[in-house]
Amino acid sequence: MYLRMILLESISGYWDGGKKNIFNWHIDGTVKEDKQGKFVKIGYWEANHWFHVALSKTMKMTLANAKRRLKHTAPAGTKFEYVEE
Repeated sequence: MYLRMILLESISGYWDGGKKNIFNWHIDGTVKEDKQGKFVKIGYWEANHWFHVALSKTMKMTLANAKRRLKHTAPAGTKFEYVEE
């Protein structure tokens, strides 16, 4: 399962292949733990961006944590959907 982010307009960034408007965010790596609790790395190679979110009971709930974080910086009108692999 992964989180798909769909922008209304394509954007340029530090990646190859020109402008993009679809980004597929995956749980990347293994579970790690620090003094605040367990977390995982979320990332998308083609977007050249990764970040950490708190681990939840299910994969979908963990991706929901990533969705909340991405919503803060996403342009207005951005859509999100969960995709089963």
